[in-house]
Formats: sequence, structure tokens, C-alpha cells
Amino acid sequence: MTSLSRSSRRQAGLGLVELMVALLIGLFLLAGLGVLFLNMKQAFTSQDQLAQLQDNERMVLTVLTTTVQAAGYFPDPRVNTSVGLMPAASGTGYGSLAAGQGLVGLTGSSGASDTITSRYVTANGDGVMDCLGNVNPASSGTTKLMMNTFTVSASNELRCSNDGGTTSTPLVGGATGGVTAMQVVYATDTTGDGTALQYVDAATVTSHGWWPQVRTARITITFANPFATQAGQPATIAWTQIVNLMNRS
Repeated sequence: MTSLSRSSRRQAGLGLVELMVALLIGLFLLAGLGVLFLNMKQAFTSQDQLAQLQDNERMVLTVLTTTVQAAGYFPDPRVNTSVGLMPAASGTGYGSLAAGQGLVGLTGSSGASDTITSRYVTANGDGVMDCLGNVNPASSGTTKLMMNTFTVSASNELRCSNDGGTTSTPLVGGATGGVTAMQVVYATDTTGDGTALQYVDAATVTSHGWWPQVRTARITITFANPFATQAGQPATIAWTQIVNLMNRS
């Protein structure tokens, strides 16, 4: 009886140790799976943020390039003139445009973002869009003056207005890949030899009356970096696009 009792106690003790070891191994496995899940989730989130940033960059640069490049365009110069189709205009949101002038900008004060406005004329049904994707329908039967003003809002949105700055619509923005700043400088050909001599800001171009001599716009867009909290990452990412104006490069 004594020998059997001792054997039972030894078997019971061994079973408890095995159970504790099994539990410990299980906890290690669960911890490993948890770490793996968190790493996979973080990798997926990072990929999604990177894709969103790249989409924003691509959209911004595409819209700005096509819109600014077309500044001053008008159809059928055999019967039309830029002065006749693009009358003088002015507004607090974009500045002043002389008759026939297709491009104007405003320099942001105290480091604020700049503003750039491009206007051009489209024929009915030609499919040329403004910054918001609107076209001149074939049914209109006439030309249409399209005016596009780009600004950056306090909420990190690149916005575009197609009505002279009265209202604007965000193109991209938000916490992920938002646009934090836009700076624009202009290359001018002040000697008339077809060569752009220097890049200057909009205020300088306006003060010297050089808008008709602008050949190129250099646009720098600064995006919020979605990975800024990671070690070694900058707070923002800047992209620069050089846009040659149609028929002026």
C-alpha cells in the first residue's frame, strides 16, 4: 500500500510539471503569433500609406503639369486672338490678368504657400479639361474660357478653383500624404532671345511686368510624410516639377 501510494504521488507530480511546461510553451507560441500579427499589420499599413502618398504625388503633378502647361492656349488662331478670348480680369484669390494673359501667381506671405492660376480657352467638344475634370461639351456650340487657381489650405489640402477663386475643391489632402506647402518660381526671358535667364517669384514677375515673358514654371509641392514618426524619417517630402509653357519653351 505504501509503495503504490508513493508511485501515485510521483505520477501526479510529473503530470503537473508537464502541464506547466506545455502552458509555458503555448504562451511562447501565442506571443510569437502576436508579434507576427502586429508586424504584418504594420507592414500592411505602411504599404497602404505609401501607396496613398504615391497616388497623391502622381495626381498632383499630373494635374498641375497639364493645367499650367496649357496656360494661354486658345483654338483656331486664324480667326481668334488671345486678347479677344481672354479679357482682363482681377480677383483677390489670384491677382490681376491683362487681356490675353494666361498665367499669373501670388507669392505667399511669411512663408505661406504660393498661388498659381492658369487660364486657357477650349473649343466645344475638344475634350480639354479644367483642373476639376470639366470639359466644354460639344452641345455648347462655342468656346469656353477655363480658369484654374491652385492653393494649399490650412488643413493640408491642395485645392483648385475653376471660377476665379470664389469656391474651391480639394484635389488631395488629409492626414496621409496631405499637401503642406506649394512654392512656385518662374523662369523669364526678359531679353527676347528665347532663353529663360533666371527663376524669380510671382511678386517679382508682377512688379516688373514680366508675365508675358514667363517661359517655365518650377513648382515644388511638399507632402506630409506618413512615416515621419519612424526613426530617421523627415517630417515632409518635397517634389519639384518643371513645367514648360505651351508655345513658349
